[in-house]
Amino acid sequence: MEFGIDKFIGIWESKSGYRLDIEKVCAETALVSIFDTLGNPVVRTYFNSALSTKLLATYDDYEGRFEVELWEKGKGFCMDIIHDFEYELDDYNRESLVPALIRNCEDEFLDDYYEIFGPLEHYTRANAEQVTKADPQVCPF
Repeated sequence: MEFGIDKFIGIWESKSGYRLDIEKVCAETALVSIFDTLGNPVVRTYFNSALSTKLLATYDDYEGRFEVELWEKGKGFCMDIIHDFEYELDDYNRESLVPALIRNCEDEFLDDYYEIFGPLEHYTRANAEQVTKADPQVCPF
């Protein structure tokens, strides 16, 4: 079992086909690339059509927060990602990343761009074994 920023590192896929590639830089920093269903980097049209590759992410070990900067650092538009070892809303209770988009109140125009990051659904590790959990009421032995 991994802890700290290490539990976020790897390739993650959503049910709809979006992908997160997360590379560790140091204990509090990572680089995140976000890919669409065709495997292309998401184009951030609100930011001069910049590609969503090698985005700066920071990890706060005290609060367990992992935030990906979706605009310029400090602009306040980010993807907040929570890690869950056994996500209850996953069909197989797999290890998952659960994203949320956060912006400053005065940046209402960004609401129009939320959809470019795909549906806000959880991501599971790519190529991870799908281990099904036994029904707690049925013992296989």
